[in-house]
Amino acid sequence: MRNSIRRLATGLKKTSVIALSIGAGFASAQDVGVTATEILLGEVQPMSGPASLIGKAGAAGSKLAIAEINANGGINGRRLRAIYEDDGYVPARSVSAVKKLIDSDKVFALTGTTGSSHMVAMLPTIEEAKIPTIVHMAPNPAVVNPRRPTVFMIGPDYDYAGYVPINHMIEKMGQKGGKFGILYQDDDFGKALLAGYVKAVKQHGVASVAEIPFKRGAKDFSAEVLTLKEKGVTALYLGTLTTESAAVMGELKRLGMKPVIGTLWAGQLPAAVKLAAPSGFEYLIPDYYASNYDPTGIKLMEVAKKFLSADDYDNFNRYTVSGYVGTIVLAEGIRRCGAAVTRTCVVAELNKLNNFSTGGLTGPVSFNNPKAQAVLPIKLFQTDPKNASVKSVTDFIAY
Repeated sequence: MRNSIRRLATGLKKTSVIALSIGAGFASAQDVGVTATEILLGEVQPMSGPASLIGKAGAAGSKLAIAEINANGGINGRRLRAIYEDDGYVPARSVSAVKKLIDSDKVFALTGTTGSSHMVAMLPTIEEAKIPTIVHMAPNPAVVNPRRPTVFMIGPDYDYAGYVPINHMIEKMGQKGGKFGILYQDDDFGKALLAGYVKAVKQHGVASVAEIPFKRGAKDFSAEVLTLKEKGVTALYLGTLTTESAAVMGELKRLGMKPVIGTLWAGQLPAAVKLAAPSGFEYLIPDYYASNYDPTGIKLMEVAKKFLSADDYDNFNRYTVSGYVGTIVLAEGIRRCGAAVTRTCVVAELNKLNNFSTGGLTGPVSFNNPKAQAVLPIKLFQTDPKNASVKSVTDFIAY
């Protein structure tokens, strides 16, 4: 991780030589959002509303990477700066926010791109602008299928989040004869999780007895959980976010149910773990980013103490790692362009990226494939409700 940051600043010692050699050439070399001293980035994040825990953390990760890069001299003599727009987790606001960043603020690239359906809503604007974009928070297959020439996605498709916990339940937790069920949000995000769940149950030939959608923002899951009980579910996947997961687990406990449970990566947020802890479930969490409880995550938190405000530091979670990784990956593409930073050059360099190390925060990042998607290996975690913490069950594994 530290080596990645150092590489970003390697051009600093040559800054004066570069300035003398290209002189007025800066004017013709620089692109929108780029000056002789600065590169302007943009982010759309859900910093209010039901997903604010995610958006605030993602923005904090970007701020951390930018602060660390700038402290090391910037990228070839230019500092990074970012503008953050809040979409409140509403797709229509996501579109207006990204249009503002591109048309009014004139940002060079996008490093924060909010939720799954929100990202899909923004794609036409992003494609039209031909702006370099890193998707690191919501790996929706629709983002890279079909391929968008300037869009790069970090993380496996959401269906892996549905597949990995179910696969582990069957192979390692005695559920080969179990009855499986899933609750999933009724949008693109939820359907992707459902696809992974279905793949796992079909692959192993186990019984899926309940596949139940719910409306975004739902708070009462009493009817859904009653159905799960009536169906005799012994293994359950929750395609839910933070508060929904806790609400479902509370209802399961109330009805005396004790299924093994899996969630997606949002389930490892410290707030999510604390909310769900009273139910007593030791649920599974797949993730392709390090957790707050991993040595690499803890190390990054130590760095964050130096560069982040108290409020941003308090928001640290796996989406902080996400924002940090997304930003240093884009910065690597910028670094490789030297003094002549253009969107065309950065896109070309990102397309070549192969096995870029994030210092253990993820597996190696590669975009040199037809989808320009870094399909990262996944680590499986499990909660410890007594201590409101998370432990690793596996290392990062490619499925």
